[in-house]
Amino acid sequence: MTLRDQLQWSIRHSKRQLLESILVVLAIALGVGVIVTVLSMFVSLGQQYRANEQAEHFRTIELMGKMEAIRREGAPLTLLGSDAERRDWSASFEELEEFRAHLPSNMHPYAELHWSATTPLLPEEESEDETEPSWFFGTNHIFLMGTTPEYFAFTGATLQRGSFFLADDVRAKNPVIVLPADLATELFGDGNPLGQVVPLLLFGGEDSAEYTVIGVLDPPQEEVGDFLGSSRMAYVPITLSPYAGLGGEGEMRFSNIQIGLNIGSDIPTALEIATSEAALIWGDQMALQSFLTEYRESQKQMQTYALLIGVLASIGLVIAVINILNLMLARVLKRTKSVGLSMALGSPRRQVFSQFMMEALTLGMMGSIFGILFSFVMVKVLEGGLGLPLTTSLWSTRVLLGLGLGLLVSLFFGVYPAYLGSRTNPVDALRTD
Repeated sequence: MTLRDQLQWSIRHSKRQLLESILVVLAIALGVGVIVTVLSMFVSLGQQYRANEQAEHFRTIELMGKMEAIRREGAPLTLLGSDAERRDWSASFEELEEFRAHLPSNMHPYAELHWSATTPLLPEEESEDETEPSWFFGTNHIFLMGTTPEYFAFTGATLQRGSFFLADDVRAKNPVIVLPADLATELFGDGNPLGQVVPLLLFGGEDSAEYTVIGVLDPPQEEVGDFLGSSRMAYVPITLSPYAGLGGEGEMRFSNIQIGLNIGSDIPTALEIATSEAALIWGDQMALQSFLTEYRESQKQMQTYALLIGVLASIGLVIAVINILNLMLARVLKRTKSVGLSMALGSPRRQVFSQFMMEALTLGMMGSIFGILFSFVMVKVLEGGLGLPLTTSLWSTRVLLGLGLGLLVSLFFGVYPAYLGSRTNPVDALRTD
């Protein structure tokens, strides 16, 4: 008997006991669907975590005052000292430089402030795109990021021409600017932008300043979203910010410091180093927050719920398989006489065994296919309703998991009944009613 004949035989006998076959398929589909969904969740969360480890946001440790940390009330924090200070913490640029000097080379502390300005070098036009969000600033706006030199080391920015500004530029408040390549082309066309002056107007034109171009960044290797006009984000020394906080004698102070980590850095170790070094400079006045640690904690909670659901689904599937095993045994016993007649006419035991195994595999594979389809529906529900990040899980992964689980279940409930059927004694079988 060929494989095709065995498949037709198993389908024919499954149709004869249609209700039992449907119940078997449904039980397998439900168990396989839930387990595949849970396993997909673990795979997807692992993929997203590895991707987040590469993202700049998640490779950043933020250092802030304790009062600021208390106001935020949320993320896991490493607090220095036992009691929060009643005044806001801030750090000077010299303290930031001292802090940087004591950190390893894979840690880059920097400060940043953002603001916008207009320039007469760009035409002021109303946007004709009705899809533009309400916060769109206009065609002659430039977004400025005031920062310190370590920011460029952290982001791995490279220059098309010119140079970055230095710590001395920050101290001296030198009006220099580093432009992205696209913005340099918008402002100066195909000419050399180095040494050119960019006039900027702040606060609706009440304040004005001129910035000298000292560097042009390479275009990004990967296409990125244009959030708040990021293609027009230019970089200047942070001491030029109109929102800078000032201490005694006009000294600039920062209420937040970011510590950027190189890709592959160990977050807990970096937190420990940053905590100890910060305590030597500022005592117990501040707190540290890791965005990746915060994400990891929320992910662990999600994985706990997924594991609980997976365990319950696995127990349910095991119970279902045991019931299916009993059902398959009953199906074999009902066909004892026909099996005995077949063997009396010359069918070998191996063929009888393979026929019953084919029936079990057919039911198991049908159940796994419906289970895979059910898992796709569950994934869409979890993504849309609960916002769980499952989109990174490849569809082929779920298909392979479902088919593998269906094959395993089929072997579990199919081998023993098929073995009993193949051991039938033809003489005794033909004597039965």
